[in-house]
Amino acid sequence: MDLRQFVRTSLVRTRQRTLNAVQGVSEPQARWRPYPGANSIAFLLFHIFRVEDRYFHRWLSGSGEVWEKEGWERHIPLPPHPPGVDPIWTTGNSWTSADVEAWNTPPVDTLLRYGEQVRQSALRVLDALDLSRLDYAPRPDRPQFTIAYYLYQASHHEAEHQGQIDYLKGLYQATQAR
Repeated sequence: MDLRQFVRTSLVRTRQRTLNAVQGVSEPQARWRPYPGANSIAFLLFHIFRVEDRYFHRWLSGSGEVWEKEGWERHIPLPPHPPGVDPIWTTGNSWTSADVEAWNTPPVDTLLRYGEQVRQSALRVLDALDLSRLDYAPRPDRPQFTIAYYLYQASHHEAEHQGQIDYLKGLYQATQAR
């Protein structure tokens, strides 16, 4: 097994676990936040998919994000934000509680369609990746963020958020049982 196959296997298994976790989640459950400063399941899905899009399409391939190329901002509009905000903001990083509250949360199936499109494209990027460039840093402002770093991040970022999704599902179910 080479590095590409290892990362592919990790990504595929992790995504299946995420899909299993959100199977049957209702729209109210996906939007629910246990308190004003918390994230929702829908937000976590959005963030997972946007970060993967950013890693593979901006930093690993430089081909442009699926978000922009395929017009996903029309299907998943972002909350209002001040002009000149750091582009990382569009991945959900640095969103405030007010940002999450103001977000017109799209249906779960819309988020999942975006995630699937990102994943299929990301796997094509992975298949074409030149493994001799693992030490290359695509961001001159962040020389520590090499291609190897992004592959490492991509292989576990989603798994980090799965526990949050499971926790939110359990909290939601507990509130409904009262």
